[in-house]
Amino acid sequence: MNRIRPFAWDFALCGVLASFASFAFASFAFAQASPGPAATGTTVQRSAGGTEWINGGGGEEERAAMAARQSEFPFKVVMSGAGGQFVVAEKLRVSTPQGELLAIPNAGPIVMIKLQPGAYDLEATWQGKTERRSVRVAASAQTLEWRLPG
Repeated sequence: MNRIRPFAWDFALCGVLASFASFAFASFAFAQASPGPAATGTTVQRSAGGTEWINGGGGEEERAAMAARQSEFPFKVVMSGAGGQFVVAEKLRVSTPQGELLAIPNAGPIVMIKLQPGAYDLEATWQGKTERRSVRVAASAQTLEWRLPG
């Protein structure tokens, strides 16, 4: 009768435990690197100066969540390419005559910003090209549909 020696069981158990530990570590590392619910388009960001914004809208669920909060953010920028497809700009800067108000990396395709009524300069960089727009924000909600060249 074949008997498995006790130390053979030890090796088998070590192999099973090592496989489980590798799986658990990989799952933990993936969970740490993957954006969770807090990274969706409903997370309010704040600049050093206190200006709040929401950035995202890449998926339908995220767009719906952002639309539900639109009344909180009177100014919205929707960025698209020449063909009308949504795009994410490398950077979106918002400035006043006093200086830069905020700079948003990986901006879009939808950015909603709490801006006071007044004049602002926007600068979007996409595919290495920078385009500028001057806008006057009113007290009522408004949307800038910005078609970026490229």
